[in-house]
Amino acid sequence: MKKSPPPMPDAPLIDRELSWVDFNFRVLAEAENPDVPLLERLKFIAIVSSNLDEFTQVRVAGLLRKLRDGDNAPRPVLRAIRERFDEMQKRQQTTLVRDLLPQLSAQGVQLVERAAFTAADREYLLTIYENAIAPVLTPLAIDPGHPFPLLTSGALYLLFTVASLPEAENKLFRRTTTILMQIPGGLDRFYQLPSPDPKTVRFVMLEDIIRIFATSVLSGYEITDSYLFRVLRDAETVIDDDAAKDLLGAVDEAVRGRRWGEPVAIHASERMPDDVLNFLRGSLHLPDDQQIYRLPLPLNRKGFFELASKVKRADLSNPAFPPQPHPQLAGDDIFAAIRAQDHILTLPYQKFDPITEMVKKAANDPQALAIKITLYRVAGDSPLIKALINAARLGKQVTALVELRARFDEHNNIAWARALDAAGAHVIYGVVGYKTHSKVMLIVRHEDDGIRRYVHLATGNYNDKTARLYTDIGLFTCDPAFGRDIGSFFNVITGYSLPPQWNRITMAPTNLRPRVLQLIRREIGKHSPQTRGFIRAKMNSLTDPEIIAALYAASAAGVKIELLVRGMCRLRAGVKGLSENIRVTGVIDRFLEHSRIFHFHNGGEEEVYVASADWMERNFDDRLELLFPILDADCRKKVLRVLNAGLTDNVKAWEMRPDGGYARVKPDREKPMRSQAELYADAVREAQPPKAPERGIFVARTRKK
Repeated sequence: MKKSPPPMPDAPLIDRELSWVDFNFRVLAEAENPDVPLLERLKFIAIVSSNLDEFTQVRVAGLLRKLRDGDNAPRPVLRAIRERFDEMQKRQQTTLVRDLLPQLSAQGVQLVERAAFTAADREYLLTIYENAIAPVLTPLAIDPGHPFPLLTSGALYLLFTVASLPEAENKLFRRTTTILMQIPGGLDRFYQLPSPDPKTVRFVMLEDIIRIFATSVLSGYEITDSYLFRVLRDAETVIDDDAAKDLLGAVDEAVRGRRWGEPVAIHASERMPDDVLNFLRGSLHLPDDQQIYRLPLPLNRKGFFELASKVKRADLSNPAFPPQPHPQLAGDDIFAAIRAQDHILTLPYQKFDPITEMVKKAANDPQALAIKITLYRVAGDSPLIKALINAARLGKQVTALVELRARFDEHNNIAWARALDAAGAHVIYGVVGYKTHSKVMLIVRHEDDGIRRYVHLATGNYNDKTARLYTDIGLFTCDPAFGRDIGSFFNVITGYSLPPQWNRITMAPTNLRPRVLQLIRREIGKHSPQTRGFIRAKMNSLTDPEIIAALYAASAAGVKIELLVRGMCRLRAGVKGLSENIRVTGVIDRFLEHSRIFHFHNGGEEEVYVASADWMERNFDDRLELLFPILDADCRKKVLRVLNAGLTDNVKAWEMRPDGGYARVKPDREKPMRSQAELYADAVREAQPPKAPERGIFVARTRKK
């Protein structure tokens, strides 16, 4: 097993940023894991790279802003981040170059380097280059008349060092020694080459094609060398909600400006000489202590998502887990199914379809009066939003809160907000001062016995794309108390009505933290030698100091605490005198664990809750979130099955050590438990139609008298 990251400082709280970086070591371990199919391992390389980019543009950028403001407190953390990044890059490169690419090549999937191109390869690529690549290339000379350009955040660039050819010397144009060229982001990153072996597929990277034929757009120069690099910029979008007269326009403008935020890091080819790197640093006005990395090629390894998707090899991929239909919600009348009973939908094991079907049915339903929904992250081609647009056009009262400030999804949200508005929906662009992170939909129908409200509450976004990749839970109910609460919730966010006394839900930022603290303290109060208390919870991140202090107090009182935390966790588990009754594990597998579940013993009268919120400061204080109970016995059983499966996983789970590092949970070879595979098997079994009674060949008959 690979070496764990350095131990955390001996303090009650683990540093938030380092906890997140160390989480990515666990993600990287899946790329290193020989038991994972090769193409899936390649995807984990891409996931780590994507995660580190976002972390740099958001969290590292925030620390650097503090430094610029004169606060030196982040310096030790930035140094520790740098050390971990360096180790992660080395491990990533070793895994990619010495392990994955050679094994893929042996299996007939080859990434061909420039030096290995044949004459036939060059002839084939020249056609692609001339027809599809060269027309979108733009060489940017650097000289007094051509100042250093604004470089797009995250894009790949080639820096060419050049010398003028004697025959090109003239007085018309000033000559240069440095030319930049952006690798076009709208093109494929990988191009397939012809292969003499039908069992082999060969690929070449876009940047290598450009480097071979760059002289066609750099005529008059001799290329002396070329180096790849990229710049990451601060992605924070600061918007004064109170001052913005047009929030939609303000967010749109801020997102467009994100590409040119303050530079945060340079990722440069390890071959780049000091003088060239110093030229880049000076041109970008980066201080000496900024995040400057010399890295082996290829840069921007997020692109390996594309390569993995282009290779159609079942033997190199995870077995297919097509989402299953929900046995009760897949019928013709979804409203009748919800009237009969509450239902739980588990994604991605079951299909996202019932959520979209509710809106489609309501759009054409004369009894449906209104549809209300919160939208946080929405797919670019969303069937749900199309259904909402159709409902608005058909005259239904559609109200949509579109959270414009969902980081890195603003573009999609802005586009859909405008489309909904044009269709006649009531569109709200968030709530001033807060992000709306709750996932809730309300459909109001006029039925024979009066008004009935149908509610969907979930842990995941209304995004059909991520619904195939993230594990989430959704509740469908028409419980009148839920209906009143959700109706009031929409009144709060659309009309600034005062929050009422809720019947079922708990809302942040008004009372979610007090409610969670009350539940933890109640567990302490009801714990006894005769009735031992427990708290079991599943979430993405645990960082809130006040909640962690309450969990430490519960542990000291003897309450058993089991936490399933996917990512950041500032709580230190298993420390004598602090948290010996707390166990922290996390599952990293083919799907991203995203659901939030909370289970309290409550003196034997157990309670189960689901939420849109993690136990983080931002979720309690800066976002509109919802916590809700699971009351139906069958629904509770299904939710607890998800929680129990994760807590007992011994194939893909990691456990926190007292020093804050993690080790894989020791597998039980006789009874292996891989939670995601087990939960998918549950969905397959549930989707099967009931078997008809078997009839024998001989049927007993009685003789009539």
